[in-house]
Amino acid sequence: MRSISQIEDCKNFSEVIYFHAKQNPHRVFIFDVRSERAYTFKEFNLAVEKTANYLISQGIQKGDRVTGVIENSPEYCFFYFAVIRVGAIFNPMPFTSHKEEILKNIRLVEPKLSFIDARKEREFEENEKKNIVFVPVGAERKFEEIIKDMGRRFAEPVDIDENTPACLYYSSGTTSDPKGVLFSHKNMIADISSICRGFKFSTENEVHLIMLPLGHTASTNYSLLPCVYIGGKIVMAESFWHIRTKIWKLIEEHRVTYMEVVPTVLYSILNIYRRPIDEDVSSMRFVGCGSAPLQKGVQEQFQERFHLKVGNLYGLSETGPTHIDDPLVPGWKSGSIGVPLDVNEVKIFDDKDKELGPNKTGEIVIKGDNVFVGYYKNEAVYNKVVKDDWFHTGDLGYKDKNGIFYFVDRKKDLIIKGGINIVPGEIDEVLMLHPAVKEGVTIGVLDEMFGEEVKSFVVPKDGMTITPAEIITHCSNYLPKTKVPKYVDIVNDIPKTHSGKLLRKKLRENDKRK
Repeated sequence: MRSISQIEDCKNFSEVIYFHAKQNPHRVFIFDVRSERAYTFKEFNLAVEKTANYLISQGIQKGDRVTGVIENSPEYCFFYFAVIRVGAIFNPMPFTSHKEEILKNIRLVEPKLSFIDARKEREFEENEKKNIVFVPVGAERKFEEIIKDMGRRFAEPVDIDENTPACLYYSSGTTSDPKGVLFSHKNMIADISSICRGFKFSTENEVHLIMLPLGHTASTNYSLLPCVYIGGKIVMAESFWHIRTKIWKLIEEHRVTYMEVVPTVLYSILNIYRRPIDEDVSSMRFVGCGSAPLQKGVQEQFQERFHLKVGNLYGLSETGPTHIDDPLVPGWKSGSIGVPLDVNEVKIFDDKDKELGPNKTGEIVIKGDNVFVGYYKNEAVYNKVVKDDWFHTGDLGYKDKNGIFYFVDRKKDLIIKGGINIVPGEIDEVLMLHPAVKEGVTIGVLDEMFGEEVKSFVVPKDGMTITPAEIITHCSNYLPKTKVPKYVDIVNDIPKTHSGKLLRKKLRENDKRK
């Protein structure tokens, strides 16, 4: 058995992969559900080495930016770590991105090359394919045929400074235009090692099921990189939708210990599996849920039906995961985001950047080696949000007397009605208490008398109907009159980002009362 302390000297994830390929070469690192192919650490390291040589053959050098738009697959991982190995900067995007989103990203990032899943090639016009390489992905292993003669070693090792950028993520842009977040090698190692310590991801017996898109930070930070760091195993699916009818079977078969989800996945699992399951999922320590606020009612319903604890995870593109909300820890409280990881310090500030005491709501601010090194080509915005090394998240929260933190809402989503601050998430929680409501989201809309008024959007559960009047009556039973929605729209779906975050901004933009 290996311990985290054995790899603490590694300065980047290329070194970590080398370490595991040498220490335990025959241990399975990735099992690909689509192809049913398993890759040992030795095989994976060799594929990364060959992909790195392939990148060099394509002109990629240290410091270049490389965009990747590839579905969850071993090939995605080859590229991710190969780009790091040659000292370049990886800029991932979700496979579900539309062509226009990809082209916009390319204009912003100006990558030396973009590697895009070949299944997307038909979406692009010939004049849009400049500096794009379309990569064959799938069971046929065609990409491995491309790199098979690329050699096992570099001609010259690449010296990688731990303070230089390793990845460039564009944030989801729920409140403004997306910003390019630069993460250094030091940021990555500091944050992932802290996650492994905090969540006790510390042995090769760890098995993580990945089904969220690796083009986002959640699956990367909570599963891919931790499993690389500790030498664990990944069971990789293209997406949740590809395995939704066999998710419990996969967990039982591979003795999965952890999976990362978003609230939308929890809703879907509850809708698909309406009764307790027969599969043995006792290997699961707990389920991590992040990327969007998790409503307490959904969390408790999932836990009761499947006898699995759900941790409410918190983090940002600019920091990676920042808190540990481990439901197996004594004193754990449902609805919290837990306590800070040891990599960072977290406080609650008021509008004048003064620290607030227990149970006082203010802005969550974070300081530590996990905090990003800058916004790409946007130093002015970086200087606005990072003050005296404290990153101002734009999120409202509070901590209790025991130091446990709670997320309240986005600061910019606050509804100010007649001078009264109303937190939309509080109303969302009440909406979800109605037995016919699948999803509920609240925003503020312009009002001549009060400045803003409360409006909710409700998605009914499958096969059920509900009226705005019923929702208003329901809310009146739980909320003071000032917080009860004045307007309610019954809709088929709620707009979200690729990572599952609610787009309240989009609802406000499209609302006829704006």
